[in-house]
Amino acid sequence: MARKFRGTETVKVDSKGRMSVPARMRKQFEQCDPAFSTSNTGRAQLVVVYGPDWWNWLELYTIEAIEEIDAQIDRMQRGSVERRWLEQLMNAQSVDLEIDREGRLMLPQKLREKLGFDSGVEVDFAASGDYLKVYRPDSPPKDIQEVEDFAASKGPGFDPRSLAGPPQGTDEG
Repeated sequence: MARKFRGTETVKVDSKGRMSVPARMRKQFEQCDPAFSTSNTGRAQLVVVYGPDWWNWLELYTIEAIEEIDAQIDRMQRGSVERRWLEQLMNAQSVDLEIDREGRLMLPQKLREKLGFDSGVEVDFAASGDYLKVYRPDSPPKDIQEVEDFAASKGPGFDPRSLAGPPQGTDEG
């Protein structure tokens, strides 16, 4: 299992629609791309999920993470609405991209237009475990409010680490 992404970084979209992937995050994509070390291209591959029209963010998955998700979907009941919905999201509403030798990601025009990633606009790369969310800081992902409301409902003394449960191998519970 690969290390998780950590932190949030802000970058600007350049005049050609490219964004520099922060170096420490770029290394994760390189380490989680089995072909990266054996290819001579010097370009890490990744999958960008752009989702339905109401999504105002992108999700950037490492090759290892997307292969794990594909395997999970393959184990689902063929023809079920849940599997078809996940296939729609993770396959039809996604695109394979690569990080160029200078560490930049070139988004297709339709994605830049969908999200308002115009020249000079700042975007946040925010860690979400085994993927990154990319969005405009002035328009955070719509699901963030739900998480913030959940956290607020727990009160200021709540320790969020307790949600993870006991460490593996213990009989606590």
